[in-house]
Amino acid sequence: MQEANTAIGHTLLFIAYHYPPAHSSGIERVLQFARHLPEFGYTPLVLTTAAFGGASDTQVQRAWEPLKLYRQLWNRGAPGGMTPSSQRTDSGPLRGLVRFVRRWALFPDLQITWVPFALQRALQMVERDAPAAFYTTYPPASAHLLGLLLKRRTGLPWVADFRDAWTTDPLEPDLPAWRQALEGKLEQEVVEAADLVITATELSAEYLRQRYARARVQVITNGFDPEEFSGVQAPPPAVGPLRVVHTGSFAYSHSQRSPQPLFAALEALLAEDRAWAGRLRLVLAGSLSPDERRAAGALEAAGMVECLGTLERRQALELQQQAHLLLLVDHARPWPASNVPGKFYEYLASRRPILALCGPGMVADLTRRLGTGLHAPPDDVGAIRQVLVEAWERFGKGQLHGAVAAEQLAPFHRRELTGQLASCFDSLLARR
Repeated sequence: MQEANTAIGHTLLFIAYHYPPAHSSGIERVLQFARHLPEFGYTPLVLTTAAFGGASDTQVQRAWEPLKLYRQLWNRGAPGGMTPSSQRTDSGPLRGLVRFVRRWALFPDLQITWVPFALQRALQMVERDAPAAFYTTYPPASAHLLGLLLKRRTGLPWVADFRDAWTTDPLEPDLPAWRQALEGKLEQEVVEAADLVITATELSAEYLRQRYARARVQVITNGFDPEEFSGVQAPPPAVGPLRVVHTGSFAYSHSQRSPQPLFAALEALLAEDRAWAGRLRLVLAGSLSPDERRAAGALEAAGMVECLGTLERRQALELQQQAHLLLLVDHARPWPASNVPGKFYEYLASRRPILALCGPGMVADLTRRLGTGLHAPPDDVGAIRQVLVEAWERFGKGQLHGAVAAEQLAPFHRRELTGQLASCFDSLLARR
């Protein structure tokens, strides 16, 4: 890893739509990069949206967008971290209108309305702060389009970070063909214009290398901050029910991610033998959609599911320590999944075995390679039922293992990963 650089270094412009006070799965990666980069001689100045509140200051600038007005008028009840594309409290004709506009009028996403205001603010920051380079992170794709415009206006070195795949493993695979073609063209322009593209998994990088011959791609995975897990506790005693814990949301994180097959598997076990209510306890900490909450109702009444609602991050990490088994739910795809939820790395740091409901792809590969636990297809009720029975049997025999060795965890430390990003900027600036 690159050694820390304590000398006065360069300023970077960090364009990150998802940033506090919003709450989303993409925030931790950017926050930890911004936290550790000064150790390597770089000072990041962040440009984000004003839609979720927060004030501008010397380190963080917030550009207005129409989404702020939408939230104030029609969507006040939505949690601060959820954009209307993932969670809405509106209903009826307004909800249908938003869906229509999102699908047919505003592309690549609703955040495109932020770009004109953010570009103006970005140019002001370039003139005032003279950054040596800039960084954008997807999702949303509009952040990369802002990067493309800024690159054309300033010529500054640009690092485009793909936390998830854009078109090769899309977040919305059911888009109309014309939208897929258009977004493919936009992705090509971004990948070929950026001085360096970063992906969070090797499979995402391989997809881009195969599709775009001019792509300059490097992998910097997601990870965790060891300081948050310095008090990792021993696993709870193997008595009572097998305690399976999930932190975070399902459909609110991804529209196709669903706990319904898992609920169906639990219901099947209960139908076979009511004793399963005392053998398994599924603890859910996070926002559930109305449909998810209704589906969990009967299992909750039977004492097999416990819904805690949204917790603060510290509470969620502590809850993971109380688990015998940590649950990760991905969504099924007709192709190998290239994305790995950031939650997976937190689970690794918690030193608990993982039950991954996932199809072929990166999560399944990492689960096998690191020996972290069990996995089953996310949409196969029978397979999920079988893996739950296997987990319970292993638990009863004291054979439910999955803690990863410290040396295997070290490459996923956030400071280590930030050092890799700093090396990327070092190389870009050295070439200039």
